[in-house]
Amino acid sequence: MRVNSTHIYGRDLTGVDRLTNNDVLHIYDVFDKDYIDSIFFKKGTPKYIVSDHITRFDGVKIYGLPLIAEKIARQLVNEIPFKNSTMTTSTCFNFVINKKQINRFLCIKLVELFKLSDFNYTWSGIDDKFDMSNIIAELDMLDTQSPLDNAARSFLLSPIRLKKRFINFSTSDTNNTSNINNIGTFQWQWENGIGDLFSNSAISLITESVSYQTAATFTEKILWSVLGLTFPIWIGGYNQASEWKRLGFDIFDDIIDHSYQSYDTLIERCYYAFSQNIQLLSNKEKAAKLRLNCKDRLLNNRELLIQNHLSKFIDLEISKFPEDLQAVMPEIVDPFRRLLTD
Repeated sequence: MRVNSTHIYGRDLTGVDRLTNNDVLHIYDVFDKDYIDSIFFKKGTPKYIVSDHITRFDGVKIYGLPLIAEKIARQLVNEIPFKNSTMTTSTCFNFVINKKQINRFLCIKLVELFKLSDFNYTWSGIDDKFDMSNIIAELDMLDTQSPLDNAARSFLLSPIRLKKRFINFSTSDTNNTSNINNIGTFQWQWENGIGDLFSNSAISLITESVSYQTAATFTEKILWSVLGLTFPIWIGGYNQASEWKRLGFDIFDDIIDHSYQSYDTLIERCYYAFSQNIQLLSNKEKAAKLRLNCKDRLLNNRELLIQNHLSKFIDLEISKFPEDLQAVMPEIVDPFRRLLTD
């Protein structure tokens, strides 16, 4: 079989004539159904689609592996000695936001809407407004089932009030219209503020790169939460918590109400992530006590990362793939794993 990777040929697969039943399409980074439909229309339909970011994608059959999360995890644990088991809870929760994306805009606006005050964060400050057309459509579709009254809806459509706060690398480029570029290595970020931000919070609001697709993806944000020993709440993705549990990690669903994750619309998944966990997000003493009570479980999650659990999960998943797909998987997996043997 032939592997066609967007990492090589670009998102438009320039240089690839047609995709057939003899092709594997490897999609680097996240994507949505519109992107898949566009590829099928322009290039044809491959036999298999493999994702290195998305592990669950509703609507189209994919073979998803957390390859980017595995790579980042190995970089972090190889470069930073995660031996400290003490926990200090200075704030209820944290979030880190760079790119201008809808779920991240909603995260900040909902922090403001619920008048939450005990948190730490980074935000690039790139544009305090967002095109809310799709969110308005979702709210209109929900009608009387909408979680927002008119006042809350109007507030959500207003600009962000929160002040920019970002950890700039020496060569950071702030001229981009969607995100700050050149923000340093993951090790540099951890050692220059991100580590303290996570380690001193009880809860992390995880805003992975998702828009409206019903998909789950994992990057450095959830890894930082695990390494910082915090409870995760995902703002946006679909069934993110259930997927992280399937990957083998404790999601603390006896403490965090993750029922928000399965709502049909993005606005519901974001809103209910806050409303169903509002006591923990607003009561530092309660959150800190629960975090201390769960210290062993939090440390166990971290130890899973340190002991290459993601690599073991990926290898087991590949062993379940069709044999013809298994045969070409090294062509996709090896570039992500070269750092492990360099």
